[in-house]
Amino acid sequence: MQGWLPLVTPRLVLRLPSPRDVPDLRRSFRDRRTARAVGAPLHSAEERRDPMRMVVRTRREYRKGTDLSLSVVEREGGRCVGRVGLRGLDWRYRKVESLSYWIDPLRWNRGYATEPSFFLCQAAFRHLRMRRVSSQALSENQASLAVLHNLGFVPEGRERRSVVVKGKAMDMLLFGLFPEELLPPSAVGRPPARG
Repeated sequence: MQGWLPLVTPRLVLRLPSPRDVPDLRRSFRDRRTARAVGAPLHSAEERRDPMRMVVRTRREYRKGTDLSLSVVEREGGRCVGRVGLRGLDWRYRKVESLSYWIDPLRWNRGYATEPSFFLCQAAFRHLRMRRVSSQALSENQASLAVLHNLGFVPEGRERRSVVVKGKAMDMLLFGLFPEELLPPSAVGRPPARG
């Protein structure tokens, strides 16, 4: 998995997490909206309290080749504003169990989740030679569903009432993406190509 990182996008740098990200992560985690977005299974309560644990864990997973979680850093100013990752790298069948992402709420609704997710999916296909990337989103998480739609992910199923959030059972929607389905950044926001 080496040699092609960091990834540089028009506004962002996607790189392995480092201790210098910890102050920005701590600030983000103080926002309740972030805490809800990055709760289990992405990050434990301990990692939200002490982001350095997250940095150590994600670097260890990278070395083992099981997961790839990257810090999303603004090119201008160098602030870490979130994370994007490929969880569950299946090298035998060349597939990714889940594209994951979260962005600091101060950057919401500006394409800060779509932009790094596009470039990471592109790298999964080009550099890691994956043939498929999957992802999931809660049925009520319209922002996350929009990211997946904008990238070209195709709906593949629904796990009914599989997740409980604040005592409410919610459906998890399942998506898949093949290399030829990934939409380029210029296509973001266009009407869906598929029904």
